[in-house]
Amino acid sequence: MSAAAHPVAPPRAPGGTRPAAAPAVPPGTARSLWALVRRGVRDQARAPLTWGGGLGAMGALMAALWPSIQGSMDQLMRSYPEGLKQAFGIEELDSVERYVDAEMLSLIVPFVAAFFVIRCVTRATAGAEERGHLDTLLSLPVSRRVLMAAAFGVAGIALAAILAVFFALTWLAGTIAGTGISAATLGAGVLNVWPIAMAFGGLAALFAGVAHRPGVVTGVASGAIVAMYVVDLVGKLSDPLRPVRAVSAFRYYGSAVQDGLDVSHAVALTAVGVALAAAGAVLFDRRDVL
Repeated sequence: MSAAAHPVAPPRAPGGTRPAAAPAVPPGTARSLWALVRRGVRDQARAPLTWGGGLGAMGALMAALWPSIQGSMDQLMRSYPEGLKQAFGIEELDSVERYVDAEMLSLIVPFVAAFFVIRCVTRATAGAEERGHLDTLLSLPVSRRVLMAAAFGVAGIALAAILAVFFALTWLAGTIAGTGISAATLGAGVLNVWPIAMAFGGLAALFAGVAHRPGVVTGVASGAIVAMYVVDLVGKLSDPLRPVRAVSAFRYYGSAVQDGLDVSHAVALTAVGVALAAAGAVLFDRRDVL
């Protein structure tokens, strides 16, 4: 019988034991981040329909109503006190874009967008810790800093999709109603929402780096939204208190529909969000996990 008919046994280590298999190489940072982002985006696949659809329905209603109320806007604006118009940044309601801006983009959309990002970041970090899911993720192994970066990135991607749905439904309704709505003007107003929402998402990441309970993180970050809005509003109404607006994120939000998109403010708010998220990732990496 030939030697080929007899399988050759692998060499044995001294003592008759076979050598141990080489340990598995953990995935790199970029590969882990990409995998977590893909999974997170799949988990948020319904967000554009639920969150964006709800906001888009409201925006579409405002745009569709414009032709029927356009004639009464001049009289309505004259009845508003100057202080109120200054506080809410209302100069003139002479176009459908400005009407949507006053009704939706000045308060409702940025509040909802910021809360969504806070919720998204919190669920992936402190929420996963409370559910016991975080221990499984960290055993893969996955760095906590990568996990925080993925949560922040997924929130930004999902928010962009939500705002795109809001824009599409509002613009479509305005076009069908014959309002002459401008896609560029409305788009600037919608795009302006993303940076301020991500700034509050970074704040949520910072709180998630020190707090174990998602309710605490969500409550404190959401309270910061309201507090900053009130600070900005009080600063607008009172000249002596105007300097305090500098500490509010809404001071740098403005109205892109009326004044155009301020790129420097948008970049600054985004940078603040990224910096806060990075600090939160460092704190999250150092603290104990319950």
